Order: sequence, then C-alpha cells, then structure tokens
Amino acid sequence: MQNLNGFQRFVLRVLAVAQWLSTAGGVLAAGVFLAMTSLTLTEVVLRTTAGRSTLIASEYSGYALSAMIYLSLGFTFSEGAHIRITFLNDALPKAAQRWLEICLLTAATFVMSIASIAVWQMVLTTQQRGTVAYTPAETPLYIPQAIMLAGLVIFLLQLAANLLAQLAFADLHALPNKDQNPLDNSSENSSEGIA
Repeated sequence: MQNLNGFQRFVLRVLAVAQWLSTAGGVLAAGVFLAMTSLTLTEVVLRTTAGRSTLIASEYSGYALSAMIYLSLGFTFSEGAHIRITFLNDALPKAAQRWLEICLLTAATFVMSIASIAVWQMVLTTQQRGTVAYTPAETPLYIPQAIMLAGLVIFLLQLAANLLAQLAFADLHALPNKDQNPLDNSSENSSEGIA
C-alpha cells in the first residue's frame, strides 16, 4: 500500500473514520436494544406483580426502536447488509458496474445530505420551541430527534466514504480488509488495480 497518492491516503483515512463511527453506531444500537428489553421486562414484572406501570415503557420503547434503526444504518451499509437489487449490476461489465455504483452512491449521498439537513433543522426548531412529548414523561422531543440525526449523519459519512473509495480506487479489492489498519504501510496487500 506504499504506492498510494495523497488523495488515496485521504480516502483511506475517511474510510477508517466512517467505519469506526458506523461500528460505534451499531454498538450503541445494540445497547439501546438491551435497554429497551430491560424496560419492557420491568414493565411486565411491575404490571404482573404489583399492578403498577412505569408510565414510560411504551413511549421510550418507540424512541428506542427509532434509535436502533437510525444508529445502525451506517453499520448495516458497511457490512453490505442493506437489501440490494443487483440484476442490472450483475449483467454489466466490471467497469460499468463501478460507474453504476458511483452514480448510485452519488444519488444516495445527495438524498442523505438533504435528509440530514432537514432533520437538523427539525431538531433545532424543536429544541428552540421547547417541544415536549404529550405523555406523562413530557420528554423533550429534540433528544430522540438528535439521536435520529446522529444515525443519519453516520450513514451519510459511510456513503460519502464509499463514494470516495469508488472514485479513488479502480479495484476496491486492493484495499486492506476491515480487520487491518487501512493506514498500515507495512501491509502486504497488493497495490494492483489502484487508479
């Protein structure tokens, strides 16, 4: 990997940051799942044994579900686990597949940029107005919205990093695998296929 130009080194750094953030988002989503499960179990036990309620289980489980979905978007994408319809891509030659991927990543990055800006504006407006949930907990709504924004931004960074990688490298198989440090110059990965 010593034959990399400055742009390619920059792209590897962006990929490493995006991967780290995506993994952190996935770990946080798993933590939210555990918290939601604990809250639901607590609610069931309280209702069954004491005839009482936490009064927040339903509301916070909804926030948790949203948090899990948004926080895991980047990780799911980085692992190739989003649903993809590939019949057109599979019918194309390798070079055309790369350009199709670049076009799709560009479009997805653009759409996620607009979505992130819109959610950012929603979070700011909600926070400035002091809007709270119409529930007994009166949760400030900017908190779950900010978590949603964090997930969108992580996903946006993952999309942008993959777009840059497609532009910087003709053969993404020449990149270091995910278990290695992408900036490790002692790596014995092949530099063939680097644009």
